[in-house]
Amino acid sequence: MKMKAIFSIILLATFASLPLAAQDLMDKLADASCECISRQDVDNMSQEQLQIQLGFCIMEAVGKYPEEFQKAYGDLNPSDQAAMNKLGEQIGMKMAFKCPTVLMKVADVQTQVQSAPAALQVLTGTIKGIEGDEFATVTLADEQGRMHKLLWLRYFKGSERFISEPAKVIGAKVQVKVESVEYYSPKAKDYYGRKEIREVEFL
Repeated sequence: MKMKAIFSIILLATFASLPLAAQDLMDKLADASCECISRQDVDNMSQEQLQIQLGFCIMEAVGKYPEEFQKAYGDLNPSDQAAMNKLGEQIGMKMAFKCPTVLMKVADVQTQVQSAPAALQVLTGTIKGIEGDEFATVTLADEQGRMHKLLWLRYFKGSERFISEPAKVIGAKVQVKVESVEYYSPKAKDYYGRKEIREVEFL
């Protein structure tokens, strides 16, 4: 069965459980939300801005039909995050069929943001040591004298010298690009933030 057909079945099952009045209102809210978001320059928005704008459009749509919304949903508290998220998902599914082109643009922007490379921090200092069995930890003393324990988990540009002549690397002045990562410690049964080496330039 094709994905579109499966999605249609899920959509029909979801809205079949809603009262007829609520289904009619949902159509109106989706139409109004599509009209609202189509007026926005989604291509130049960040993911956070998109989420906020979609929320504004949905709330604007709800504001156009206060009496019908009251009859269908009663006193829905806007501060009830779970209920509002569920409402947003229902309207979003309707919007997927009413303005798919706009929502595809939204999805494209979100994908670009999610796939963007993480920002790297640059540290300059002196290599003080390399240790470890399962994975290596490189100790770096920065220019202010602070010590940094940096993870060496995979290949990075400049790692050849660490492998071929580790003794000569100790004491070398370097510029290191690191990425903040989170790892799980089975011993502590918790997550810890560390810096992973992504590139080393010998100065």
